[in-house]
Amino acid sequence: MTSKSERLNARMLMAASVSALALASPAMAETEASQGEEASDVIVVTATRTQLTNFDYPGLTSVISLEALDQNRPSDLIELLEDIPALEVSGGPRRTGQTLSLRGLGRENVTLLIDGARQNFNSAHDGVLFLDPSLLGRVESVRGSAASLYGSGAAGGVVAFETLEADDLLEDGQRYGVRASAGYRSVNEESRGSVALVGDFGNLEGVAAVSLRQSGDIALGSGDDLSASDDIVSTLLGGEWDMAEGVELELGWLSFRNDSVEPNNGQGAAGVDSLNPLMNKDVASDSLRATLRFDAPSPLINLETTVYHNIGAVDEVDASINRLVERDLTTTGIRAENRAEFALGGLDLALVTGAEWYEDEQEGFDSATSDGVRGGVPSGSTRFTGVWAQLESTLDLGAAGELIVLPGVRFDQFESASSAADDNKDEAVSPRIAATWAPNDSIRIFGSWSEAFRAPSLNELYLSDTHFSLPHPILGAPVFITNSFIANPNLKPEETETFEIGAAFSHEGLFTANDRLEIKGAWFQTEAENLINLNVDFAFNPTCFAPPFMPCSAGTTYSENLSEAELEGFEIAAAYSVGAFELSGSVFEVDGEDKATGDPLGALQPVMGFVNARYTFEPQRLTLGGRVAFASEFDKAASAAEERDGYAVLDLYAGWTPMADQPLRVNLGVDNVFDEDYERVFAGVSEAGRSVRIDLTWTGAW
Repeated sequence: MTSKSERLNARMLMAASVSALALASPAMAETEASQGEEASDVIVVTATRTQLTNFDYPGLTSVISLEALDQNRPSDLIELLEDIPALEVSGGPRRTGQTLSLRGLGRENVTLLIDGARQNFNSAHDGVLFLDPSLLGRVESVRGSAASLYGSGAAGGVVAFETLEADDLLEDGQRYGVRASAGYRSVNEESRGSVALVGDFGNLEGVAAVSLRQSGDIALGSGDDLSASDDIVSTLLGGEWDMAEGVELELGWLSFRNDSVEPNNGQGAAGVDSLNPLMNKDVASDSLRATLRFDAPSPLINLETTVYHNIGAVDEVDASINRLVERDLTTTGIRAENRAEFALGGLDLALVTGAEWYEDEQEGFDSATSDGVRGGVPSGSTRFTGVWAQLESTLDLGAAGELIVLPGVRFDQFESASSAADDNKDEAVSPRIAATWAPNDSIRIFGSWSEAFRAPSLNELYLSDTHFSLPHPILGAPVFITNSFIANPNLKPEETETFEIGAAFSHEGLFTANDRLEIKGAWFQTEAENLINLNVDFAFNPTCFAPPFMPCSAGTTYSENLSEAELEGFEIAAAYSVGAFELSGSVFEVDGEDKATGDPLGALQPVMGFVNARYTFEPQRLTLGGRVAFASEFDKAASAAEERDGYAVLDLYAGWTPMADQPLRVNLGVDNVFDEDYERVFAGVSEAGRSVRIDLTWTGAW
């Protein structure tokens, strides 16, 4: 039997061999595909680290542009990410309860970035991302394993958020700009306002923005109201300084503050009682970043280094018993990457190499415990170190077209430590090979193979103290018993192997002289080993039912590795435009099972998707549109309680510029027009009901 170090060496040798084969391939010819100025031309740089368009990239990616953000004016994660196939936001309508999954893998396997800085805060009760969408300029996503670039926690993919920049509001020759916006949503009586100021002073440009939101209880499609109250202040300060020829320094600070009142567990529809009390939550997040770019005259040096420091904290107070609970996570990291473009034996190549170090430090506190330990929030730290390489080349196949080859590999070491138990440390290699064949201008056929891993989190390794309390089954209240967390510092990292195949088609002049159709889809299968599962062993001791009815407990909760699991699914996204008419949509499904038992396993989804249609009346400067989100019945559940009915939800919207010579835009919309009572998978509560929204935006530049 081979040792782990031997397997690591074999995998590294295999990845290196793949890179060598790509280097030895025939000469490259420049892509000549007719791609217009639509989605095919969009380049996803942050998430893929390539210079390939969406159409050519050997995988599925997407971009949410500033124009789309201005049109939709999203309020939370659900609205912000709803058009990304295979990505689902669950947990219910409350902001701090929302979490996400991608291709059947949960938040722990989705890497989130803000301006290149990792966002690692993750809590089912306290939130996963503290970000106001009004401060964004762009969102990129890559679905499928990206561990060869980002290491642990990228088996599902990457979502990269980019904040507003001066260039987003200014055109050539303009030096100053301002954007002021205000809006209202009826479903939670949310009012908001934001102001952004930008300036360009030659070698120095900057942005300063602030956003305010206030909202209350959420009216659900079921007719019930979900208790919630948010008072949010978000701030963005950023600037870029051209220090010298080819040298640029970028600084940024993003702040988020939310004073909310809601249950301790913000997910689902759990009732407010002594076991889930109403809490005053103080959510605070600060992300500090510095990025230095050096673009030398030599094509061998295009270096980017980012240093970041993120602080996320949620403090909760139960005023009825004067209880304070805290969760603080600090992430500090540095990431350096260079893109070298060169010719070798008549072959043009681009090689991306990089290194990264980051550390998560968590602290938990509960004033109701004698030692201050908060159940499920252990204090400790995790350190990661990684190095990687990715090659990008396009090979001329003559009459057979072109072949894009994209091999990559990353090596990581990590170590977690806590005073609660022994250290946990390991290492992993994450190789990937992907390729796109372009037989002609309109068709792309692609495939990939990759391996990924996820290190156990601090919460999974070092769980301790009380998970939940409930009244004694015989004695009743005020005698309470507990289900207790049990630490498992011997957890192994999750390991996944993913295969993906897909195709894309793009063509202009399909039905008319000026129409355009683009469609891209893929099927994927992920084999997983050592998936980390939270096992709630809920059981009363026999002594609970015999005098004196003590000692008594309600079992234990602990993390464990599952032997084998399989996930598979598909994604299809399409867009069609002709003149002033645009039609887009997607459909996807995620299935999965525990291979040992056959039971459903993973953040699974039924067949679901959306269709979005809009028409622009140019003389009137008016856009009218509608969007239908749909899902079939969900029966891939371990219990009947997790099954969900299918649904179809209609949203209507309009965008209007009243005066041609005034930069004022009015957006109107009615979400969930028919007040549909529907529930997302794993949400535990009906979604928001009918909501009327209005947004006004004024933009000026000089």
